[in-house]
Formats: sequence, C-alpha cells, structure tokens
Amino acid sequence: KKWEVKGESAEAVSESEIRLDNIIAKAYGAEALAVITADKGIYDKSKNNVKLEENVKATIETSEGAATDFIDFPGQMAGSSDSKEVGRGKSKEMKTVITCDGEVEFDYEKDYAYFNKNVKVASDDGNIDADRITINLDPTTKRISEIVAEGDVKITRGENITYSQKATYITGEKKVILSGSPRLVIYNEGDIEKSFAGQ
Repeated sequence: KKWEVKGESAEAVSESEIRLDNIIAKAYGAEALAVITADKGIYDKSKNNVKLEENVKATIETSEGAATDFIDFPGQMAGSSDSKEVGRGKSKEMKTVITCDGEVEFDYEKDYAYFNKNVKVASDDGNIDADRITINLDPTTKRISEIVAEGDVKITRGENITYSQKATYITGEKKVILSGSPRLVIYNEGDIEKSFAGQ
C-alpha cells in the first residue's frame, strides 16, 4: 500500500475530479511515512494528481535523508564535525513538518510536488523558509531527485543562516546550489574564535 486518503466528505465535480473536505492522507515509502492534512482538496483521476488547499500540513517521519542533507549544509560549510551516525549501523529518526499558506499539488504524471506561498519546513536539524518549494522525483524510482526552494529562501541551522533567491539540492550529489544574491552567516566555535581573540 502506497497511499491512503480519507476525507470527511467527497463530491464528484466532474467525470474525473473529486472534491474532498477535511483530508488526511498517508503516504508509505521505503524510507518514510508522510501524513498530510488539509481543509480542502481535489483529486483528478485522469491525471493522477492531487491539489490541496487551506491549512495544508505535511509531517514526514524518516531516517536521515534528503531534507536533512538540505538543511545540514550550512554547518558543513562552517567546518562542523558533527557526526550524523547514531550508533553503529543505526540511522537517526527525523521528523519534518512542512506548512504553507497556498496550495500544494502532487502530480504523479510529471513526477513533482510543490508547496506554494509562505512555505515553512521545520526539522530537528533546522528550518527552511521560502515562497515555494518544488520536489522533483526520479521518473523510474519515484524517489526524490531534487528539491528546489525559491523566493526569499532562508535556511537556518542553529546560528548559521543562508539567504538566497533560490536553493537547489541535488540528492544524488548531496550538493546544494545557492543562486540569486546568496549570503551566508556562519558562526564558528572553538579554536578559530580563540585564535582571532588572541587566547
């Protein structure tokens, strides 16, 4: 089972579209469980896509992966030596919550999902704020291939912050590309600060 969608009410608005109210959707994957809630939504059977609106919230529970790597990069740039490993052979469980003021669309024919308007991503490792976040899937494996945050992008991890107009995370390369006047605010700890302070 990959998807389970429940609504308080359902109404056929055309041959292919069904309007749902008070939606709770669960997506099951090999690496994650996502629970998505919304006040309203439309499922289009012909295109196999879902558009959600009003009070959309996605809660994703996963072992460390794409979202964690996306948020983690400012610490790595600062020379962080934090280890991601929690015990030998074990991965740390992560909880990520995504909210937005606009619509959310999942298009399985075109292999993407997007969150629109005042998007906030909160996880144990940090936060992302952006006008829009698009998640692109690999057409063959249906796994995340790329995450693109656009419009006044702010990525926060502890005291480290990056600002840009666009941030693209390429999962296969574990690489983040900041574009559109990128700015980094990085706080160093320990020996580097001591050497500058003459201690």
